[in-house]
Amino acid sequence: MDGIFLYEYPKQSLLYESLKPENVRLAGKLIVLPENDFDQSEAAQIINRLMLLPESMIIKAVDSNIKVKLFEGSLTDNPSASHLKGIVPRGYTSKKTWDQVPGIGGSRTVLVKIGSSEKGKGHGSVNLELHELAHSLDRHVYDGIRHEERFLKIWKHESRLLFPGRAYFLDYPEEYFAESFAMFYIGGLPAKLLKEAAPQTYQYIEGLK
Repeated sequence: MDGIFLYEYPKQSLLYESLKPENVRLAGKLIVLPENDFDQSEAAQIINRLMLLPESMIIKAVDSNIKVKLFEGSLTDNPSASHLKGIVPRGYTSKKTWDQVPGIGGSRTVLVKIGSSEKGKGHGSVNLELHELAHSLDRHVYDGIRHEERFLKIWKHESRLLFPGRAYFLDYPEEYFAESFAMFYIGGLPAKLLKEAAPQTYQYIEGLK
């Protein structure tokens, strides 16, 4: 894979100064950084947010060979997404193609565009990196939550309460899981909303280790 693992990156850098030592240890083999110059402060914020996950979950992700590759530029310039050039993502009603989308998850290589974490920066998620990593955890760590009977029952009951009228989350259980996961771990108001509107979903995600 092109890029530099976090553990290989120069220690005398703004990036390392902006990271908690514990997060460096945990994220060392999960995070892949660009080889060219990039916004180190913004990248550090992404890494620190991903490290809000339980340590056991991060270790499982690394053991499952999942990588979170941070990039600048176009998503489809990355080798793992080059086959998506010019294609409109499933569920999108706009003419936007994968070339303009800031992230993708589900495979063992999660792609996250630096500087695009917040809602409205090319996506509608509460947090890009948590949402995209959730897709890969769903598939490769938890053996397909999207197909699990218990989760599907919760999705059918609570998705319309949490996301009324939002077809993307009502039609695709994997999108509902990924966004609920992001709300849970980003904390603050999104987590409060999740707990109040979709308590079973909240408990389900809380139970994942």
